[in-house]
Amino acid sequence: MGPALSAAAARLERDVVRSSRIGRPSSVPPVAGHPADRRLILAAALGLAGSLALTGVVAAWLARPPAPAGPVVVSTLTPRPLVLPAAWIVRPGAAEAVSERIDLAIPWSDLTGSALPGLMRVTATRAPETEAPLSPARRYARFLTAEAQPLTDGLMRRRFRAGTPFEGEDLYLAEGEGSRFAARCATGPMPEPDAACLSEIRVGTLALRLRFSADRLASWNAGLAGLERLFGVSP
Repeated sequence: MGPALSAAAARLERDVVRSSRIGRPSSVPPVAGHPADRRLILAAALGLAGSLALTGVVAAWLARPPAPAGPVVVSTLTPRPLVLPAAWIVRPGAAEAVSERIDLAIPWSDLTGSALPGLMRVTATRAPETEAPLSPARRYARFLTAEAQPLTDGLMRRRFRAGTPFEGEDLYLAEGEGSRFAARCATGPMPEPDAACLSEIRVGTLALRLRFSADRLASWNAGLAGLERLFGVSP
């Protein structure tokens, strides 16, 4: 070893000893971390993130309202108790808590025994004990045009005049006056197409307010028969 190299080595040794005495890090470059250490740190971080995500999923599952397990029996609206599938109840628990009204979303396939898609929304209340109201044809007569268009499904379409409260809707009547069935349906685009039509009928002791798609108008007879089977007085 030459004199210059020996002197440099001696100076480096003195610097290390001096740094250790005064608490400063030495000028010796640190040794790079081992790859295994980095893998352990990454695995720990991923494990922590997974645990937090799983905790959030479990908390959300525990916070959801419990779904009814079986049929719902409603005994306050009709002479005989109504036994309805829990999946039809729009607000679980409301059928028992509110005796004057139930809100249902009934699949058309269940209502008619066919493969029709979509839902009929039904609000059922106890019908008032009054005389029969005017037929829909008479009730809306002063708002209608003279035009009457018969349809192949047994309905008659009437149009509302411009400037009336029902502008933008058509009236559909069954059996002339619409006493058995009538519906008002929007003629333009709607934010909820499945509720474009409104019908109010009476079945037994119940007043039923119906909302459904205009595409289901052709099935009005099967839908009405299903409602009469569900809510009629016959056992």
